[in-house]
Amino acid sequence: MLAMGLLFAAPDVYGAGAALPVFSVLAHTPMTDTNVYPEGTVKITYRSAFDGKEDWALFTPGDPSKNAVVYLHGSFSTGDQVFTRKDIRSFWLTRILNGKHPLLSINMRGTSYMSPAATQDFTDLLDDCRRTLRFGKVVLLGGSGGASSAMAYACVHPERVNGVIALGMCDIFARLDYARKSSLPVLQKLAATAFAAYGGTPEALPEVYRQRSVLANADKLVMPIVLTIGANDALIPVAETRKIALAFRVRPDFHYVEIPGGDHDSALWVDVDLETLEVKGR
Repeated sequence: MLAMGLLFAAPDVYGAGAALPVFSVLAHTPMTDTNVYPEGTVKITYRSAFDGKEDWALFTPGDPSKNAVVYLHGSFSTGDQVFTRKDIRSFWLTRILNGKHPLLSINMRGTSYMSPAATQDFTDLLDDCRRTLRFGKVVLLGGSGGASSAMAYACVHPERVNGVIALGMCDIFARLDYARKSSLPVLQKLAATAFAAYGGTPEALPEVYRQRSVLANADKLVMPIVLTIGANDALIPVAETRKIALAFRVRPDFHYVEIPGGDHDSALWVDVDLETLEVKGR
């Protein structure tokens, strides 16, 4: 299935008389490897209205009356993580499919931490999927970098999000500052990658980052939220995660789970009801 968008003239960013791209879905391609992708899964390829780049997402249909789960992958992974990483597939994909939830797993320009380009792409993709596919309420689900991206998007567009399950994250300012000051190469790479996606550091673009800060936008985040963290996470400053838990502590739809002695991945394995966003077994 092929659907092309229109182009219109824009004299500034693209030059006089140049055609500025609009969001366009280029193809819905069935995924034929049923050992990896559930029946009915399609790859959605689209062109960005932000800069004309192509990106993709994967959609598995479900019961449209149930919450649609939008999965955001972790840092340095891709949009197929929930299908191809065995432990995440076993834990989260199984729960999504057993609950008959529609699933949209997005690539979002790789490790972008919901940069302005990724934010626009995500908004356009959600709008198109709501028009052309069968789902309604949206719950964002992500671990680590995916959790940061999920909360960042909820800060920018709370009206489009019905719930967030953030498995291991802290405020974006603290997260990236911690990463760039770390002696760990993977965290230094993370900071550099995020700054490149944003087109600058928090010092250069304070308002852009502030728009994606949980602590700066706490009053907007009125949807149900589950936040988890391993107490011994070596990649995220747990003290900063606790600041979010403290700021949201009086909200009845906010659930904070800190795993004693838990490492970075411990935050991923907290069982959450994908319809009510209640934490199970707690």
